[in-house]
Amino acid sequence: MNKINDILVFNSFYKQLFKKLLLTAALVVIISLSYVMLASLDITYPTISYIIVVLAFIKTFFIVRLTFIQLSKIIGESHKLSHVLTLFGVLVLIIVLSFSFDYHAIYTTNVDSFKTSLTGNSSFFRQFFEFLYFSLITFSSVGFGDVVPISVSGKVIVMLEVLLSFFVLIFGIANINRIHVDK
Repeated sequence: MNKINDILVFNSFYKQLFKKLLLTAALVVIISLSYVMLASLDITYPTISYIIVVLAFIKTFFIVRLTFIQLSKIIGESHKLSHVLTLFGVLVLIIVLSFSFDYHAIYTTNVDSFKTSLTGNSSFFRQFFEFLYFSLITFSSVGFGDVVPISVSGKVIVMLEVLLSFFVLIFGIANINRIHVDK
């Protein structure tokens, strides 16, 4: 009977988690796909980078809202370490991937926005991998210096990602006393 109860709690947690994540994940995907559309329009460089920064602010607001309002309810109901680790794993994945798209979009609009080893004729996948790497390094606050934002829009988006990583870290530390390890 105890095993059945554990399975029900397990399923309930993940159903609630992904229900809460659906809106934010959908917004992140829509914003990321909008960069492809923006790149095809004939908009001048500074204007398009301002649009990307505004979209990054909107996305950041929704991720912060998800983290502090919605997911605190989930942690309040489930105190298992595996649930908390899943929650933070999904948050890190969303943040790193979404900011990778932001960096790539800014680079696509102006290759001089970042100092990087990329050449002008690098493939889409090579460019995206470079900014996925940069986003992960930025999120972790390591900062090797091999990819550096030069434009104001690139620097603003880097600052947003760093602030968001601190918020997620602070949220985790603030709730550490509520986590129970199953033995």
